[in-house]
Amino acid sequence: MGALPLPVLKAQLGSLYSTFHQEAFRAHDPVSIVWAYIHPADQEIVGLWAALFAWGRREVALRKVRQLLSLIDPSPGRAVRELQRLPPIPWAHRTWSPTDIQDLWQALHLLYKREHSLANFFWKRRHDWEGAIAAFQEAILREAPHLQRHIGYLRKGSASKRLLLWLRWMIRRDCIDPGPWEGFSPAWLFTPIDVHVFRWMRAHSLIPYRSLSWRAVCALTSVFRTLSPGDPLRYDFALVTAGALGYLTPPLPTETE
Repeated sequence: MGALPLPVLKAQLGSLYSTFHQEAFRAHDPVSIVWAYIHPADQEIVGLWAALFAWGRREVALRKVRQLLSLIDPSPGRAVRELQRLPPIPWAHRTWSPTDIQDLWQALHLLYKREHSLANFFWKRRHDWEGAIAAFQEAILREAPHLQRHIGYLRKGSASKRLLLWLRWMIRRDCIDPGPWEGFSPAWLFTPIDVHVFRWMRAHSLIPYRSLSWRAVCALTSVFRTLSPGDPLRYDFALVTAGALGYLTPPLPTETE
C-alpha cells in the first residue's frame, strides 16, 4: 500500500476527531484522574503517575493510580515536596515493583527541591523541547538508572511514549486535556505513539520505520505538524481512543479501496 495522501489523511483524522474527541470518552482514559484535581501543582504530579501507569488494561491502570494517590491525598503536590519516601506499598503494577515506585518518588522529591515544580523545569528548557525531555529523563536516571525501563531515554532511541502523553495533558487545553501549564505552546509537543496508532500508520506507510523508536516519533510528529502546525497532537486522543475500541483494525480504507 502506498502512502496515504495528506488530504485523505486529514479527512480521515477529522472524522475520527469529530467522533471520538468528546468529553464522554474522557471518563475511561487515564487523563480523567488529572481532571479530578484543580490546582496545577497537584495536576502535574498526578498526571505524571497516571501517564507512567497507563499501559495494559485501562481499568487496572486507573485502579493502581488511585491506590497510589490514596497514600498522598488530599494534596499530591504538597506531598511530593514534603515526603522523601512514600508509606509502604504492598502491591505492584505490571513491571512496576514497590521499590521502583519508591525510587521514582524519591527522585521526584529531590527534583522538586531543586526546581520547585516540573513546569518550572521544562519552562527553563523550553527553547530545546527535545533536549528538555531528555534532560528530565536524565535527572531521574541520575538518581535511579534502573527506572529507564519505565520513563525511557530518547537519547538511546526510546519512543518515550508515557512522558510524551503526560506532556500533552499538561500543555494542551480543551475538553480532553486540562493544560495546567501556562505559557507553553502545543506546537512543541511530540506524538506519544501507542501500539494501535503504530500499526495503523505503518499500514498507511506514514513512516518508514518498523519498530517504535524516537525516530518514528519524530517522523510521525512531522506528518501531524504538516496537518496541524500549531497543534500537532490535535488528533492524538481520537486516534488512540479509536484504536482502543477497534476502529483502526483493520486499517481505515483509502479512497481508492
